[in-house]
Amino acid sequence: MRVMIAGGGTGGHISPGIAIADALERASEGVEVFFMGRRDSIEERLVGRTGRDFVAVPSMGLRRRADVRNLVMPFTVAGGYLRALAVLGSRRPDVAVGTGGFVSLPPMLAARTLSIPIVLQEQNSYPGLATRVLSRVARSVHTSFEETEKHLPGARDVVLSGNPVRAEFSEADRGSSRLSLGIPEDARVVLLVGGSRGARRINDAVSAAARTLADADVTLIVQTGRYDSAAVGAALDAAGVRAMVEPFFDDMATVYAAADLVVSRSGATAIAEMEVVGKPSILVPYPYATEGHQMKNARAVESAGAATVIPDEELTGDRLAGEVIGLLSDVERLALMARRARTLARPDAAERVAGAVLALAGERRRPRGDGRTEQ
Repeated sequence: MRVMIAGGGTGGHISPGIAIADALERASEGVEVFFMGRRDSIEERLVGRTGRDFVAVPSMGLRRRADVRNLVMPFTVAGGYLRALAVLGSRRPDVAVGTGGFVSLPPMLAARTLSIPIVLQEQNSYPGLATRVLSRVARSVHTSFEETEKHLPGARDVVLSGNPVRAEFSEADRGSSRLSLGIPEDARVVLLVGGSRGARRINDAVSAAARTLADADVTLIVQTGRYDSAAVGAALDAAGVRAMVEPFFDDMATVYAAADLVVSRSGATAIAEMEVVGKPSILVPYPYATEGHQMKNARAVESAGAATVIPDEELTGDRLAGEVIGLLSDVERLALMARRARTLARPDAAERVAGAVLALAGERRRPRGDGRTEQ
């Protein structure tokens, strides 16, 4: 049994795909999973860590502002479609799984052309363009928010499964994570993460708050994205803050588990990971997310008592320092927020999606009336 998974552009799209692949392989010894995405991308790097096969396919997203580069997008996508068509025609997977992002569009369109059944997994409350386009031809769409279904009027089957999170997030614990990172057990630790690409607003705020956080004896773990690492590291070092600063942490489960509090954008995958690990959070929604879905994500978590929300335009060094120190000083509230986060978690989401994929693959391989299998 062979399954192709495509998605990427951000860690929030590829991480659920890896979680689904893990669940498929746990559920069936005979399953073979391979991935498709862009060359030299975050999806290639993260899939490479798992040792699975990765096939590079050209792709390009539509830029929302007027940009001359949009003129070449149709040609890039067409090239990706033809490349995917050749690969899928040769490998003939039983099912194609799309986890969103512009990266998923050419492989999924090629799968449709070859009559390979499609399963989609959408992380956000408002579905991305790829999911909206493909939902009309997919056998099922698995969502993380109940409200997503109303944005997919042409979908055949919409299933509220939750956002798949890798098992390592459920298994990570605070003590061993701190030991592996060299962080003292009694330290007050805050993880700041702006998503796989980083967030300039969060990076600037933590740099401005550095002196106050140093005086409060707070230890920081900061994922900056590729461009701000050196500047943020220098600012924290100058202020005397104990900090780990990296462009990207491959082992997010460990840094989440080590933290007492997380400051983050409110992408759906980041929220799902925090919920599974059981972490209270300060959420700073990305203000330009489609249909404001990051603010919707954040408010839902805040309403459940697991987070506080700071709108992007209100995030300053002083505001960040005040919120962080206030929460760290209120141990009872922090513990309550952690419990509330765990109640929101759907740790079996990957197994649910994997079960649907395996059932569809089994249906496809079931003998027809003439004795042959469906292929």
